[in-house]
Amino acid sequence: MSARDAEPLIDQGNTRLRTEVAAGDMLYQVFPKKVADQLKAGQKVEPETHDNVTVFFSDIVRFTDISRVMSPSKVCDMLDRLYLAFDALSKKHEVFKVETIGDAWVGVTNCK
Repeated sequence: MSARDAEPLIDQGNTRLRTEVAAGDMLYQVFPKKVADQLKAGQKVEPETHDNVTVFFSDIVRFTDISRVMSPSKVCDMLDRLYLAFDALSKKHEVFKVETIGDAWVGVTNCK
């Protein structure tokens, strides 16, 4: 097999590797580190109980009314700035971001 013949196989392998790396990285965006580590290692993730957990819910009061009078780009900019600040604070204070949907942000802490 010549180098030229091998190029498609190399490209396929590189594409598959990039996909696997991206999927592995995505685990850490979706799950707490401990859970992502276990999933990545192919281990079973057992449920846990915690005596003291804090769940933080954020919701913008009158968001629908506010977004009606703002341009879509202004609404997106406002949410971007707000949730980037929340994300930075969550990393600083070890809060696991559970979800961001529309104007709602949910985080959990004390799950170690």
